[in-house]
Amino acid sequence: MAQVFGEPGRNAAEESFRQTKNVLVIAMCAIGALGVIVGYTFAGVFPIRHSSFHWMLLITALICSLVWLIGKWGTVRIDYLDRQRMSWRKGAVGEALVARTLETLPNDFVVINDVTKRFSNIDHVVIGPTGVYVIDTKNWKGTVKTDGKGELLANDRPPSKPAIKAMVGSVMDFQNKIKALVGKDYFVRGLMVFPIAYLEANFGATGHIHCLRDGQLVDYIQNKTFARSLRRDDIDRIKRAALQLAGMDERFKA
Repeated sequence: MAQVFGEPGRNAAEESFRQTKNVLVIAMCAIGALGVIVGYTFAGVFPIRHSSFHWMLLITALICSLVWLIGKWGTVRIDYLDRQRMSWRKGAVGEALVARTLETLPNDFVVINDVTKRFSNIDHVVIGPTGVYVIDTKNWKGTVKTDGKGELLANDRPPSKPAIKAMVGSVMDFQNKIKALVGKDYFVRGLMVFPIAYLEANFGATGHIHCLRDGQLVDYIQNKTFARSLRRDDIDRIKRAALQLAGMDERFKA
């Protein structure tokens, strides 16, 4: 079994909770500030003892309307976050499936899960005798294939952002940071894994980023065809640097 560090999908859950909490805090602060401002303003302009019933009714209605608008904004925002949370949850399920698959690698491999907080398009890092791999899990549905220009199509439509281009950027960023920490340039292979989609993308059709199903992942990583062999000391050196970049302690394991 591989050496495993980190918990898959944890960053998605933390981000969802953080954003929801921020919306609630903003809404409550806005209502509180509104109450103070309106109270002081109307107390100065319209002293209560000189105000008619109609003025008091109008002021109350205005305050209630503003509070309702703030509440409406909060409701819409939380509804959006709920839909986003469902998307994150689906992605986290895909990450968990891939993480479970990676655990079956031999014990001379190192698996680091959930490095998304530092590298937006990297869910897992694998380091072992056959090289260094960064993995992005895509929980896309339907059919995924190449567009003939090095990018991907999901059900014959391009995604909102070019997936391969974004992955290349993350891989290069990771590779450059490893080089800066260890003083040596190691080749890093980018893998895009699709746990539930039907995949039509041959190796090479998306450049240095290879696309595959989760069932192919372990065999691919152990296969010598695309290997960039590493010695034990190289593996240890890259592992320490990768854990540092991921903000993890080498003593902590999942």
